[in-house]
Amino acid sequence: MNLSGKKLFLVGFIVVLLVGIPLTVYLLQQQQETRSRAEKSTIVTFSPDSTQAAPIQKSVGDSVPLDITVDPGKNLVSFVKLEIQYDPETIATASANAFQANTTAFPSVLEGPVYTPGKIAVTLSVGPDPTKAIQQKVKAATVTFKALKNTPPGTPTLVTYSSNTQVLSIGSNDQASENVLSSATPATIAIGGAPLPSDQPIPTGTIAPTIPISEVPTIAPLPTELPTSAPLPTAQPLPSPTSPPTTGGPNQMPVCNSLAVDRSPGGNSPFSITFTANGSDTDGTISKVTLNFGDGQVSDITNAGGIGTASVNVSASHTYNNPGTYQASAVLTDSSGGVNTPSENCKQAITVTASGSAQTGGGGGGGQQTIAPTGSTETAIGIGIAVMMLIVGGGLLFFIL
Repeated sequence: MNLSGKKLFLVGFIVVLLVGIPLTVYLLQQQQETRSRAEKSTIVTFSPDSTQAAPIQKSVGDSVPLDITVDPGKNLVSFVKLEIQYDPETIATASANAFQANTTAFPSVLEGPVYTPGKIAVTLSVGPDPTKAIQQKVKAATVTFKALKNTPPGTPTLVTYSSNTQVLSIGSNDQASENVLSSATPATIAIGGAPLPSDQPIPTGTIAPTIPISEVPTIAPLPTELPTSAPLPTAQPLPSPTSPPTTGGPNQMPVCNSLAVDRSPGGNSPFSITFTANGSDTDGTISKVTLNFGDGQVSDITNAGGIGTASVNVSASHTYNNPGTYQASAVLTDSSGGVNTPSENCKQAITVTASGSAQTGGGGGGGQQTIAPTGSTETAIGIGIAVMMLIVGGGLLFFIL
């Protein structure tokens, strides 16, 4: 009976090892995976602070300036994509330059600002230098609205950040393409006061008093002889119109000056990067910019900043999902259908490695960082060897007893 109890104990001991060791390895792997995920700690807010209970108080016709602040928390912010929403019947952008980026904190405006009724979209970056990443709370921009009409009592209007708002970080524990935005606080505005002058009723005019006929002064009679007028000058013939000069000559092709990127052109898949094409046309306007990302994806940009003018500076973001080396390029098309001559200035070689591989290059603007091994693999191997030794030793004891 005693011998059977020892054998039962050994069997139970081996079962515990077989179950407990794999469970320990699994927990270590989960801990490693948790460390590798980006920590979402960035907060985007409007300033001055406001709430439903304490809104920003304005009158109809007032200017409403709002500062956009970015608090990175534990992240190293390199890229901010903002989409601001508001009620266009209650407030409106004050001018064509209502959005002003803080170029000290974010020197590169990659896209926009694009104004549509009720929405402003803009993308900001710290540029290619990773040392410029945002590490403390800063003002990213200022947007100025104008109050159009009163809000109902107790129901202020809101200026919010949409779900498309995105923040990227180059922190050592942050993934390059993962949104690290933790929360976005709206602005709350209460509008009261008199309506705009256009809404005021037109005052009713008064009728002038009637003057009695007997009191109307008599008009002195005209003289019988009018003074002799000087002869009118002889009309001079009009100069014959000249035809406008004709431009003539062949169409001058547009010129692509550069194709820039917001980070080092290499990293692990999925690899996200933003391209910015710059170019001009001497005898017309740029009607389209075509970005070929080299992986079979092509983007035609026809409504970004500078399209329809003689110079453009347009941006587009793209994600490479598969490892490989890709040749990205930009082509400009002018209003006469001419395209630029291919140039090395407007090409970028992008190298994407498999997920988990080490990334080369310092890069900026959100480069993906490889996390140093924390020892879980070595620990798992050591535990496995120890388990095998314990199982073999336990088996020998089992048969000896």
